[in-house]
Amino acid sequence: MANLKTSLLVAGAVVLLVAVFWWIQPNFWKKEPVKEPVKVQYQVAAGGANELRAQVIKKYGIDKKHGIDFEIVTTDPGELERRIANGESYLADISPFTILAAKQKNINLLVISPSVLYRYHVLVSIDSHIASVQELKGKKIGTQPKVTAAYIATAIALKAGGIDVEKDVSMVFGNIPQTAAAVEKGEADAAMVAYPPAASLIASGKFKSAAALGDIWSQKEGGLVLPFVALVANKDWYEHNKDTAKRAVETILDAGRFIQERPSAISELTDYLNKYNLNTPPIRALLETNSPKQFPNNYGEKEVMAFERYFAQAKELKIIPADAPMDSFLVKPSELGL
Repeated sequence: MANLKTSLLVAGAVVLLVAVFWWIQPNFWKKEPVKEPVKVQYQVAAGGANELRAQVIKKYGIDKKHGIDFEIVTTDPGELERRIANGESYLADISPFTILAAKQKNINLLVISPSVLYRYHVLVSIDSHIASVQELKGKKIGTQPKVTAAYIATAIALKAGGIDVEKDVSMVFGNIPQTAAAVEKGEADAAMVAYPPAASLIASGKFKSAAALGDIWSQKEGGLVLPFVALVANKDWYEHNKDTAKRAVETILDAGRFIQERPSAISELTDYLNKYNLNTPPIRALLETNSPKQFPNNYGEKEVMAFERYFAQAKELKIIPADAPMDSFLVKPSELGL
């Protein structure tokens, strides 16, 4: 009798366990649906440092790590600015001052992060005696046109080094290949050039760097770094996609850290390097040494201060109107949740 009772208890327990198992099994084995990354069209300047970073982002899946999928669109800087200022795109690396032009067309834009730091060099011919910014006084220098972010930042950085572009030098305007050619032909004494293009020019043996303009500005500003190209978003898009905007900023900053910790990743961008004739050992070595410095890896209080100094100095040089409300277009890190 005792054995029968024991058998019934065991049988009952087995039935109960089976029932419990079948009750919890669907939920236990059920997988959460995989969220697809949010597609984001991101526009960058062809051949610039930001295209290089964009290639790293896609090659190593840094965007998908943050839950987005960048569609990279490359074009010349002027076209980038035209598109976003006309409401034809919603996220691009451009001069923050493009916001003012867009405002006149009733297109509202916001700066949501630094994107490329100002690391331009004063390139001179290899046999030039110019060895400092101060020695540019009375000389002819080549730089990009006045409407560009490069010109504005160059004017500000030269001012930090004691050079007034309106009084102390004469100017030759053009893109980087054009201004470098002017130096080579003796039509200009120096050209303001950033990496990546600076790498091929220096590696050619025809040019050398007489000064690092970004370092000169930083020294005067207590270690701040000039954020001359910003990640700019259409305000309407931003208001409806704040989480996606935050993820885009995190992707940009994470990519900066990645490149700085692993500069050899630059040499792995075979298609990019071949496309721009940068795939030689001397050029790759220069890129690995210098390009990582162009990328922000943080957006915090110091970076906000750098933007504010940049805006104030652009007003002092009368590059933008004194009453331009640039600070009101700046999304602070705390607003992004960083």
